[in-house]
Amino acid sequence: MLFRTANAPIVGIYQSSGKFIKCASKNADISNEEEHVIKQSINLISPHVLNAVAKVYNLSDSIDDYAFPVYRSVTANIPNSNADYFSSDELQRFSSNHKCQVYQTFNRAPFHVEHASEDPKSARGYIADSYYINGNKDDQHVLCLVGLDTTKDPPLAESIISGENPGSSMGCLCEAVRCSYCNKTAKSDSDLCDHLLFYKMATLDGILVCEHCIGVEFQELSSVGDPADETALTQYILQRAARREEINNVKEQFNILSHLVPKEDQMEVARYFSSNINRLPEAMLRLANKIL
Repeated sequence: MLFRTANAPIVGIYQSSGKFIKCASKNADISNEEEHVIKQSINLISPHVLNAVAKVYNLSDSIDDYAFPVYRSVTANIPNSNADYFSSDELQRFSSNHKCQVYQTFNRAPFHVEHASEDPKSARGYIADSYYINGNKDDQHVLCLVGLDTTKDPPLAESIISGENPGSSMGCLCEAVRCSYCNKTAKSDSDLCDHLLFYKMATLDGILVCEHCIGVEFQELSSVGDPADETALTQYILQRAARREEINNVKEQFNILSHLVPKEDQMEVARYFSSNINRLPEAMLRLANKIL
């Protein structure tokens, strides 16, 4: 078996009181239809399932303690930054071992930090559900709904919700990988051909060298502080506003506020919205999305 990792961006964060669901922030990668399915999944989280998962991963068994970031965990038919290629056929293949489609092996897997997954009880959350998005044939991907226990590691939870720590990386096992250039199949790293050893992501004779992952089983998703893939970053308006110091063009990020108040007040307003996401009504969040 081979272990592989790949970076994954957050595309939205949701919060639930157990009675209603609030969208703290999202970007354009989530359609209205996808958001509806995500909210349905949160509504359908069984207290019995949550309690069982909480015992294994040493998490809170109260849904009130969770935030729900949604990660775009795998993109189909395009090699990732580590030269791993997951075909749409493989992701949608029915696994007889797991009695589900391959992408659904994410379900109930742990959410760790930096792939430190040896101890299940070190998990900071779990993957509540996963979805295969194939509405656009040129952009098929897997979304993972993570139940993040905000009480187990409050600094981590705050950094994810605020956008200071938007990076993540999925981990999976593969029965084998096949070279896109020579088609040699390897079942261990020691069996890899020279192309995969020395020429990953290089183009040879017009062919991009990458490894097609076969017999995939997703193991976990991790928060990573320094993702190698710069595209694996949160794009939320609230988070971008709260990190104004890192943005060159202030007016593009603050839009209406830039014409109403000085820069110091803009940052204070942004911090307020960012730190009070849990307590703000939907109307206030919609206002924040318009003015920030």
